[in-house]
Amino acid sequence: MADMIGVDIGATAVRVVSVAGVDSRGMAIVTKLGISSIKEGAIIGGRIRSPEEVSVALVRAFKEAGIRRYGFVIGMESPDIALSTIALPASLKKLERSDAIRTMNRPISPTFSIADSALSTCLLEASEINRVTMNTVSVAAALQSDVDMLSTICSLAKATPRAIDLTGAALLRAYTRANPENLEISTVVSIGASRTTVATRAGMHLRSLRTIAGAGFEVTRSIMQVTGEDFEKAEELKTVSRLNNAAATKTRSSYQLDESFEADGLEPIERSLNNATDLLVDSIAQAIDSDASNFGSVSQGVILCGGTALLRGLKEKLTQRIGIPVSIGRPWAELERSRRNALFFRDGKVDPRLMLAIGPAVGLALWKDPQ
Repeated sequence: MADMIGVDIGATAVRVVSVAGVDSRGMAIVTKLGISSIKEGAIIGGRIRSPEEVSVALVRAFKEAGIRRYGFVIGMESPDIALSTIALPASLKKLERSDAIRTMNRPISPTFSIADSALSTCLLEASEINRVTMNTVSVAAALQSDVDMLSTICSLAKATPRAIDLTGAALLRAYTRANPENLEISTVVSIGASRTTVATRAGMHLRSLRTIAGAGFEVTRSIMQVTGEDFEKAEELKTVSRLNNAAATKTRSSYQLDESFEADGLEPIERSLNNATDLLVDSIAQAIDSDASNFGSVSQGVILCGGTALLRGLKEKLTQRIGIPVSIGRPWAELERSRRNALFFRDGKVDPRLMLAIGPAVGLALWKDPQ
């Protein structure tokens, strides 16, 4: 069986991975990977502003990884994605569902019309209503223009995807493992450079998805304003700073990251960091609270991922705010030890930040055509 390929387009880089499969422990085995930076300004607020720049980065990432430019799954992350559930006659075939929903003219998103939507459906369950067998399906709606933009980028890169998937759904595949017989509710919060994604699943299915504009860039800029340093130096300072939480304890993750560093003279930075992260935590908490209110059940755990998730004290701050266990995520993935991948290993280990960076691409590679 050919390797599965996932492509994640982030605000700062395109990441491409090839996954050979999933081993007996549930770990995805990454055989190849390529990361190519994107020119600043090409993507702003989750919107692609320069498809040409992104397509160039996409070609570079494929070339670096040594991966073919076809048969891959590419992710889409947009503030305008909406989810809903609809009951449809079981006699409808999968390819007929979208047309039926359009005929019903039932809006999926409160911000854009059904006519402007690209629709995708997934079977949840079958039931009998008035002696008629009905299928309850999950419906995802995205702006058709956003889907067209991804198609344009792939066309410019002379690349042919086999599917477009929601990056939020890919995060859940990368960072959680679901039991088909268990309706466990789990949430993944990915804090990227320019946006934060909050995705919740119930059992095997995506339940809610929300993209928040605020993310890691805002936290870094708060340090720049205090110190007058450039962006790169502010990023370095962010990695050695700690949020001041009243009941904070050391952040521990499965990576065993070194947290022994205690920086001197960072009080103004920490004050600024707390102000910036308070806004971010409030936005995340509102998304989690909204999910619980809409579905009448609370997530049983929250997994933090993305580079800013490693900011010391952030996990404790979010835990205090939502009252739900929060952990630092590690994607269910391992990088294959090979000559090609030797540069990614140091003292026999892979940089945990690299694994966090490719997590969404791994989840995209694990995509399967829904029923």
